[in-house]
Amino acid sequence: MERDVAATLLPNAEELRETINRLIPRLETSLRHLLLEVWDNKDNKARAEKKLADIFANRGLPDSCVFAAHDAILNAALSQDEPGFERACLLFLQLPDQAPQAGLRVLGLSDDALSPPASEVLRRAYRDDTGLTDDLVAPGSGQTDQAKAMINRAREIMQEFAPDWAREFDLLVSQIYLATNRDPKKSGFGGATVFAAFGSILMNADKIDDLPATLMTLVHESSHAKLFLHHLDDPVILNDDSELYSSPLRSTPRPMEGIFHAAWVSARMVQAARCIIDSGYCGAEADELHRQSSQAATVYHDCATEIQRHARLTPLGQQLFDDAQRAMSDVRS
Repeated sequence: MERDVAATLLPNAEELRETINRLIPRLETSLRHLLLEVWDNKDNKARAEKKLADIFANRGLPDSCVFAAHDAILNAALSQDEPGFERACLLFLQLPDQAPQAGLRVLGLSDDALSPPASEVLRRAYRDDTGLTDDLVAPGSGQTDQAKAMINRAREIMQEFAPDWAREFDLLVSQIYLATNRDPKKSGFGGATVFAAFGSILMNADKIDDLPATLMTLVHESSHAKLFLHHLDDPVILNDDSELYSSPLRSTPRPMEGIFHAAWVSARMVQAARCIIDSGYCGAEADELHRQSSQAATVYHDCATEIQRHARLTPLGQQLFDDAQRAMSDVRS
């Protein structure tokens, strides 16, 4: 039987659910080791056991702040930062209780909306290495309500015209955090996705004013999360992070892994937009969606050229890239 021409690229909710179900016990095992064995704090052991039991009682995907807190604890342990490790463990104990949730939650990245401990660990997880997300502030209530309405409408369009993409999005994203830059001169931050805060994406509330762009941002950011899961066990790129190459999405050179991510998520944006338009979405917004899809196709082909020239791909990376190439073979920029 001929293999699906884009097996790893297109939505596959069942396979994705299986991968996430493998991720949850790994997170629990790591947290139990760090909090109950590495952390030498007998006074808080019972609290840690109770918090872990609360989080993992139903085996559902924990809130993204749990992933962010785990990342802070793990990195402090690996760097042998004893004060930082102690603080990260105590912050974990102060996370809000894990309440069952249904549907997508859109929240401001603030102490009031999340609790101070959750806000702190998430801000740390989303802090990037270029300074674009190191001064985040939550939008006001009016802007939050407008952004939430736009995001929910984009999600409804995905559900109506691309249900397979919607099912996969719902598995990848449970929370969307809204923030803006405190410094008004910054304009590069649009959205962000990090494995350290899996289950969530960050969006710039100042840029949620266009329905097609919002829809493409949801696909773009959730596609980063899907790619993180694809290389949960194995690397994709063998190039060292010190090797920098030209990237169409950045004004400065970046590591090959970033270029690979940009290519892969851009290919997904094109395929999602094509699915939505081919399923009957029409009008001025569909025309704009097509235009943005064409921009994503240009980004893809530019990144693919750099990958072909300079990337040292693992077998998994080659499979992912080949699937993207096949899916994009009839798409011109």
